[in-house]
Amino acid sequence: MEKKSFVEKKGFAAFALCFGIVGLLLMAHHIFSYENILRPFMDYLIENKIITNDISGIAFLRMFTNESNILVDIFLVLYAIGIFGSKKLYKFTHCELLRGAITLNIAVTGIIYFTVLLPSSSSFPTEINGVSTGGMWFSNVVNIWDHLITPVLFTAFWFFPIVNKKIPVVKYGLIYLIYPICYFIMCIILGAIDGFYPYPFLNGKQMCEFIPALEYTPTTGVLLLVAVVVVLSGVFFGVGCALNAIHNKRVKEEKKD
Repeated sequence: MEKKSFVEKKGFAAFALCFGIVGLLLMAHHIFSYENILRPFMDYLIENKIITNDISGIAFLRMFTNESNILVDIFLVLYAIGIFGSKKLYKFTHCELLRGAITLNIAVTGIIYFTVLLPSSSSFPTEINGVSTGGMWFSNVVNIWDHLITPVLFTAFWFFPIVNKKIPVVKYGLIYLIYPICYFIMCIILGAIDGFYPYPFLNGKQMCEFIPALEYTPTTGVLLLVAVVVVLSGVFFGVGCALNAIHNKRVKEEKKD
């Protein structure tokens, strides 16, 4: 009888269930506390082009960080229920294609945080735009949970295969791209409709402002957006293939034991 990995045991499932539920509750707080807690800092965020619009708290669902965290939390809850006895959910969550796609999204969230956001900003700012951030302390905790704790722990989860067989590195890497590419396209379309772009690089006009040599025209804006989507897709593809290679190496190592 094949020995089960610790991630297949009920103790880990209990941890996954609690982690997923806590994550969903924290995300709900982050979204619905927008009006009372985050609103005083909107002028600062708009002036510094961190966001382009403050239409509503629910717009935070368009942030890739939030979407990737929600997918992780839902997966962990379903995974736990599957381990505890639901055969359908067990089979569903033991699809490495699904788990790999979710891992890629949250891993990129973590990579961006560690390489771009963390070096250039304070995790717990005491003041923003002359306003004390005392009321934001819990939102800052949520920020660390979403950008650091969840990406690190769920990516580490990938290092423990739950299906002990190799997966196609390039093929799965390409399939993983479906979600991020659809995400980029939808953000660009919705932004053109209501003016809210979760990230400046998804706004063609704003991208032209970052490149002084370029004068904005609709054609220039579209070409820049195409270039952005291509480059980001390349990043996702590279990270996805690396994760798949790691999975296959771990499967090979486990078979030797």
